[in-house]
Amino acid sequence: MILKIIIGLIVGFIFGYTLQRTGITKYPRVMGMLLLKDFKILKFMLTAVTFSMIGFYLLDSLGVITLNPKSLDLGKLVGGLIFGAGMGLLGYCPGTMLSRIGEGKKDAWVGLAGTVLGILFFAVNIQFFKTHFKSKSMSGDISEALGIHPWIIVPVAAIIFIAIIYFANKKVDDFKQNF
Repeated sequence: MILKIIIGLIVGFIFGYTLQRTGITKYPRVMGMLLLKDFKILKFMLTAVTFSMIGFYLLDSLGVITLNPKSLDLGKLVGGLIFGAGMGLLGYCPGTMLSRIGEGKKDAWVGLAGTVLGILFFAVNIQFFKTHFKSKSMSGDISEALGIHPWIIVPVAAIIFIAIIYFANKKVDDFKQNF
């Protein structure tokens, strides 16, 4: 148990350091992404998603891990909208918020307080949310939902993500004067 905590802390510090060094924690960078003017965050995220997707499906295919995607439901839609509104207002997602706290930014503590209040609100009202927002109507695995083998979806998605990264690299040069 203690080893898992230590590994988690090490990975967390590496992740926070990477976020900070790439400039992704900066408010103008986040707002630039939301306004489609700066694509550094998009490139960072799509690179991570592409490698993770390939890695997870490869490990699943080799029997090292078993993927168990959660079902898609209204709760995830509502939660995503709340998350997006909070990120747009504050300019941080949870990872960048903690990174900013590590940098000594006091405004990030407001985001942390909001996060804690949101978690507490959810915990107190969990039965309501389970009753009204949870369903098992659709698998969260797109290959299962479409009835297509994952190793057809994974390369196609990777090619799409790499193309977006490539074109974002071309486009970001046009906006460098803004940041």
